[in-house]
Amino acid sequence: MKSLARSLFLVPLGFLLNVGAQAQYTTPNTGQTYSLDDLVTLSGGVFTATSGTSYLQNADLTLAANDTLLIDQDVTWAVASAASISIAGTFIATPPVQAVLTAENEALHHQGIRFEQGSHVDLQRVAITHGGGIKCLTADLVLDHCTISDQESNATTGAALELPSGKVFISHVTFEGNEQAAISSAANGQAAPQITDCTFLYNGTANSNRPQINLGPSGTDTTLIRNNTVIGDPAHTMVGGIAFSSLLGGEGHVVIDGNLVQDNRYGVTITGNNITALITNNFLTDNNTQGDPMLGGSGINLYGGNTNVTMAYGNRISGNLWGVTLQSAAIANFGDTAIATLNPGGNSFANNGNGGVTYALYNNTPNPLPAMNNCWDFEQPMTDPDSIAAVIFDAADDASLGEVFYLPFSTCDIPTGVAAQQAADVLTAYPNPAHGVIHVTSMQAVERYALFNMRGQLVQFGHWPKDGRISIGSLRTGLYLLKASGKTAEYSTRIVVE
Repeated sequence: MKSLARSLFLVPLGFLLNVGAQAQYTTPNTGQTYSLDDLVTLSGGVFTATSGTSYLQNADLTLAANDTLLIDQDVTWAVASAASISIAGTFIATPPVQAVLTAENEALHHQGIRFEQGSHVDLQRVAITHGGGIKCLTADLVLDHCTISDQESNATTGAALELPSGKVFISHVTFEGNEQAAISSAANGQAAPQITDCTFLYNGTANSNRPQINLGPSGTDTTLIRNNTVIGDPAHTMVGGIAFSSLLGGEGHVVIDGNLVQDNRYGVTITGNNITALITNNFLTDNNTQGDPMLGGSGINLYGGNTNVTMAYGNRISGNLWGVTLQSAAIANFGDTAIATLNPGGNSFANNGNGGVTYALYNNTPNPLPAMNNCWDFEQPMTDPDSIAAVIFDAADDASLGEVFYLPFSTCDIPTGVAAQQAADVLTAYPNPAHGVIHVTSMQAVERYALFNMRGQLVQFGHWPKDGRISIGSLRTGLYLLKASGKTAEYSTRIVVE
């Protein structure tokens, strides 16, 4: 068996650069609220109106600390390539459909946006595109139903959105086609962003060693990354999925729950010390784009000392070069029946491997690892311990490594090993065959659903719908497997899409 490289997934984190760009127009700082029309009147040509709802910013703009900029209409705000935006006051955008902040010339990105320390920013339904990134220095930030795309790094930014210390709220935001990471925070900061229901598509177009979500330590607070979709471009072989690190002695706490992470260099990595992580209910699939198992390819990678501690359950891990890798002295619990360390397990694996060898879990640490009640091959369920031992690398393969305790194991009908109910008695899907929308009900408590094609590929997933409707209009004609999962069980039934 090959030896796992111990420097596999170190990820650069954080940027603390300051640039003193001088604005050519600063609002009066008198406590007034301004619209873009007001800026046209007051700015002496820095702002001009190009139509009733379109504006051009010709030079640098600063919103002073006591002033407010309010956008409550659908507008287009174009910015000249040499111009930047600095927000020291309050910036609120609540357009009915969408406001667009973009470059005057898309081929010449504008210089970017700074949300200064102490500013208040609440943006809803705003598309920010073709800029030099967003440098956020305030923890008073809310982004909701926005789009941040085609951002280039420059002297002030190294990500589409750089975060400060503190807790910010990012929900239903799409990050797409940005040059570096979509979101980053400093390696010596204390950022605890709440990132929920967002979409990350093909970020990292520079193809540098940065993941799409690249976060440093949280301090005593907890970072939340929940219900996001993180899809990579297989052509960008250096770009990872989600990274959380504490490399400079800071404290870190993170919950990574309910995400789909697919087609990246790796899925999730937790690196450093003084970290507690909870990794649950994620779909981590085909994170193998670089193709070199010595440089990446894990569904989950844990790297650090014995203060790097992770609990994981309910994850579906498939198609990666490695399922789970633990390095150095990281400690983890992937399922345990002991009362003091109880963990339901319920992680499921399939088709993780490289060099013709299957690696569901590789414990490259001296620490024992509980990994009970897991399904070790959901495509061809294993029924004997010897088959499971063959896909686990631990003390049985190298006496210097810790033992993985995988008994009892799941036969994959229900991840926790609880006696299975027949899916037909639990799930109802109609009409079946269906077209456009399928109606679903469950006799048992379920929280999430996933649809798989007959090749075993995940094609759609989400929360179990309260209205009982799942849109299937984007699916091709064919046979699909519908899986519904709750806290203690998983059920499945087949549906036909016409």
